[in-house]
Formats: sequence, structure tokens, C-alpha cells
Amino acid sequence: MVYVVDYSSTIFGRIGGVWSNYKASDLASLVIKDIISRFSYPVELVILGNVIGAGNGQNLARQALIKAGMNINTPAFVVNQVCISPIKALQTAYVNIISSEYDVVIAGGVESMTNAPFLVRTRMGNKYGDLVLEDSINTDGLRCAITNKLMIEIAEVIAKRYGISREEQDELAYNSHKRAAEFWNSNPQNFVKNPNGSIDENIRLDVSKDKMASLKPVVRREDATITAGNASALADGAAALLLVSERFLKKYDLKPLCRIVGFAESFEEPENFPIVPSLSTKSLLKKYSISKDDIDLWEINEAFAAVLAANMKILELDYSRTNIFGGAVAFGHPIGATGARLVINSIIGMKKYNYKKAVVMVCAGSGGGYSVLIENT
Repeated sequence: MVYVVDYSSTIFGRIGGVWSNYKASDLASLVIKDIISRFSYPVELVILGNVIGAGNGQNLARQALIKAGMNINTPAFVVNQVCISPIKALQTAYVNIISSEYDVVIAGGVESMTNAPFLVRTRMGNKYGDLVLEDSINTDGLRCAITNKLMIEIAEVIAKRYGISREEQDELAYNSHKRAAEFWNSNPQNFVKNPNGSIDENIRLDVSKDKMASLKPVVRREDATITAGNASALADGAAALLLVSERFLKKYDLKPLCRIVGFAESFEEPENFPIVPSLSTKSLLKKYSISKDDIDLWEINEAFAAVLAANMKILELDYSRTNIFGGAVAFGHPIGATGARLVINSIIGMKKYNYKKAVVMVCAGSGGGYSVLIENT
């Protein structure tokens, strides 16, 4: 069995905001340092999810652990499966612990979208014509390399397919901000703050339904419904969890926060990516012989409010038990880190309300979906 004994997350900053001067490795080092400051034993491995790798330098996970003051001999590596990267990092840690390769692993993810570079493909020189700058946020993060469509374009098609109106998306977005603001009013612990910001920077404390309704769709088509208000914002941030084996837990008499029961993944056509988490969740429930009625708390990544709405509709979920602290529409979506933050949110929710089980669901470009089942202890 694998247990979570601690976690840490930075507040999530706006692009160009409070974490602008922090590289991805700097952000990751903050949460690693925070975790090891409360842990008396050596960490054996660090695994970090990260999506936009251009310009980060070699092995940012190793950079981060060294900056955090960890033992120089500690191995570390980065995984990239787009937005499911931090969940894949957790799953990789889980497998390493289950197989007895390691007993103590820090796993999570990080993204500095502010510092994502522009790309120029002129390695062999520019013989003729204009130079084209590519935004690596799009190239490596937000544009499907298979269909050449942006995530928002695909999400628009899914919203139409499942009959999700602009009004429904705006209502979910409004509630996301309200719930996120209430979350921060409860003074959650183990969050690394910035001198210039003490809560997630994208949260609109003065969110207004009228203002949200006035925003124009991003995609220029008559039936478009996704706006800057009901989509997640670009962001900077890091989040990580400390995982240990059962034998380590018992040997040192540690008190776990939760048990990671297991994972399930699904892959589909790239243009179905927003709803693939519903498929991975069905696989997860079947794999562990439980029903959705056994789940007390759901976390679904709000890449767009339409993604939340579609997966809730497919799985017939109760919104009062879903994203109870808001989601990425409110706190932002540093794409390599958000999945780990959702696991942290689910732990906080289970502890606060004495819930027993939670499921975290994340979609990813190219047609991926991951779900993780965790159990309160």
C-alpha cells in the first residue's frame, strides 16, 4: 500500500504575476523545501510532471531538489503527458513504491507559463521570407499536435455535442470563483505564498454574473460559448505530495493523510480529450469493484467549465460533491502542476468533512484521461 504523509503547493500565480521571476525549477524547489522541512527522513526519489520543457534546462526535477537543499545523491526525473503529467508522476511514484524499489518519494508537478519561450525554427539559417515565432505555450501545451487544433476549439465541439449552454458554463465558472474564495477564507495549510500574494492570483473575489455574461467567446464562430471567464487561466505554480510505503509508515510510526488506492487511464480520439476522464473513471470504479455512490468527493480539472459539465453529465455526478473548493477556472491552470493540486484539494476536503473516498479526474491533449482513487485514513 502507498500512503500520502504530507503535501505542499504554491499559490497559483497569474501569467506575468507574482511568480514571474521564478523559473520552473525555482517553483518546484519551494514545495520540495516546504515538505522536507517537516520530514525527518531522507527522500529517496523525486518525480515531477512538467509540460512546457523548452528553456527549463536539464532535468528540472534534479535542479529543484538541489535548490531545495536535498541530498545531492537523490535521483529525480521529469514526466510529460500534458495535463495529466502530475498524476502520471504520482502513479509512477506509486508503482516504484509498490514494487519495493523505493520507500519515500516526492511526486507532483510544476509549470512556469510566464517563462515559456517563443520558438524560432532557424537552426540552419533563414534563406528567404519572414521569421515566424511560435509560442511554446501553444506548441507544447495547448495545441493538439495531431489535429493542429487548440484545446479550446475541441472543447467548443464537446460543449455543443453534450448540449452545454453558455449560461451553464458561466454558472459553473461563477461558482468556481465563489468556492475558491471560501476555500482561502478557511486558511488552508501547507501553501507556499509570495510576499506579493497570499491566495491564488486568478481568483476573482468580486466575480459578477453580469460581467461574466458580457464576455465575448474566444473562438470566432456564431455558436461559440467558451470565454475567458469560463475557461481556466494561464498560470504559474507547483504542487507535490510525499508518498511512503506501508512498511516505512509502520517502521517510523507515521500518521498518513490518506491512502492512494490506485489509478486508471484511458486514451481516445484526440478530439474527444475533454470527456476521456469519464472513461478512465469508469475503468477505475470497475478495477476496484466500487460504484460511484461509494465516492464522497470528486475533483475534475476545470480546463474549461464545459469539461466539468460534460464529465458530470456523463457520470451523473452531484455538483455539491464536485470541486467543492472551486477549480482551475478560478485558481488557474499551470498545466504541469494542476493535477497534483487537485489531489491536495481532495485530501483537504476529505479531512474537513470526514469523507472516506475521493476520485480525481484530469483530461489531456491528444486524447488522454487519468483518474486516481484515494481513501481517507
